[in-house]
Amino acid sequence: MRGIWEKIRSAVCISGGNRRRPPTPSSPNHAAADGEGRGGGGVGEEDLISSLPDDVLLLVLLRLPSAAVAARTCVLSHRWRRLWAHLPELRFPHPTDLVRARAALTAHADPALRLLRVVASGADPGDVAAVLLLAAPRLTGDLFFHNMALEEHRAGAGGAVELPCFEKSERIFLHLGYLGLMLPQSGVFAKLTVLRVTHVRFHGPCDLGDALSSARCPSLRDLRIDYAQGVSNLAVHSESLLIMDLFRLEGLQQLTVVAPMLTKLCVFGCFLIGSQPVADISAPVLETLWWSNVYDPSSVQFGELAHLQRLTTYTVARYGSPDYLYSRDTVMLLQHFKKIPILDLQIAHPYEAMVNSQDLMEVLTLLPDIEMFHLLVSINGHAFGPCVLHLLRISPGIRKLKLTIHEDIQGQTACPPGCVCHQPQDWETEGLFLNSLQEVEICGSRGAEHELAFLKRLLRWAAALKTITIVFDPAVAVSEELCKELLGLSGPEACMKIYLYRDGAMVMYAQVD
Repeated sequence: MRGIWEKIRSAVCISGGNRRRPPTPSSPNHAAADGEGRGGGGVGEEDLISSLPDDVLLLVLLRLPSAAVAARTCVLSHRWRRLWAHLPELRFPHPTDLVRARAALTAHADPALRLLRVVASGADPGDVAAVLLLAAPRLTGDLFFHNMALEEHRAGAGGAVELPCFEKSERIFLHLGYLGLMLPQSGVFAKLTVLRVTHVRFHGPCDLGDALSSARCPSLRDLRIDYAQGVSNLAVHSESLLIMDLFRLEGLQQLTVVAPMLTKLCVFGCFLIGSQPVADISAPVLETLWWSNVYDPSSVQFGELAHLQRLTTYTVARYGSPDYLYSRDTVMLLQHFKKIPILDLQIAHPYEAMVNSQDLMEVLTLLPDIEMFHLLVSINGHAFGPCVLHLLRISPGIRKLKLTIHEDIQGQTACPPGCVCHQPQDWETEGLFLNSLQEVEICGSRGAEHELAFLKRLLRWAAALKTITIVFDPAVAVSEELCKELLGLSGPEACMKIYLYRDGAMVMYAQVD
């Protein structure tokens, strides 16, 4: 009880102006005894808190961590007894008995709620549906419902939740722990702008695409569906949608998007590997496309993407068979575009030495015209210099290169001399002119010998380079001698900055004029 009183006193200090704060009760019994109107002081003292206006007292209760704590606090004074029932926000932050949440919603007197947050664990679908049904007609703001998953729900058991229509809600966030979800067949989510649904199995006769259409969700701008089952054909026609993220829609076979205002589309790991993906995307003002899926130009249509600014693709394996699925599809996707201002690409090296394997960089013979190239290289003990310089060679117009080096703990042992990661052997002496490259940023550097060799070649070939930034991996101990050696590599035209960690703090080294 003392902790509650401390929060109340703090709130009154902020919200109640210069009013004198009541003394803290000496014991829980003392606080409970004040229920007849002397809520903060001893016998005969004035109850300053209870004399505050209701709206100020509600601000006090809103500062408490949950609806249950707010209700218990109201026993401090008869004046407070029913105040909690007028709270505009109800929070049930810990794994909650949904029967209590239903009782609180039933007793809640205010016809409008601007926020409802519920956290449950292994909830029964009927109880979830009952809570949502009570909330739907009065919720005007945000709904956050998180049901912690049970293994049986993940396996497909657990039943389905019937979702009512939230006609006045603005944002809905549902994490159902792989419970089923039955969408309403009628009704309009008139005010809904943000919808995020994760860990869910879609059930029932109502088609997901129909429920997300402009007719049912006329104001929807931001849509994200993660880790969902039960959607094989998704067709979304929306006049308002700006952002659409689809992540791990298991079993998706066909995707149709007609969204004239859409600026960002992310489709990650949705189509079955080895399947024929079918997609028709009509988004004429799309600026960002993240397509990490199998790709076939004969069945995946993007239409005209005249405003596309950024493309993110699948990971490309450095070694293996030329028919390796992801590398082949990424190559075909890149060939679809002539110009991409920003390209995000990941190159993955294997853990083991690849002595007799084919370098898959050979199948990537042409890149679009790129201004900024963000390259994430998972090296796993291998040298990356020949690979990166090959990519720079086939897209010489790059102006900014951001190279992020990822080294897995399992791959910290350098590969043997016979590994093909060092090929071609003449890359260190080959002449290459990167006259457009002006800015280089290298993150996650470990100061390895092959990194220095790469940097030396890059500085020799990029005569127009203006800035070089090197950020070392926090786990690496970097000597001052190495910093001086690196700073000595850059010419007078380029400004180099080196960031490293000493005793947990970041330190910068830079050239001194």
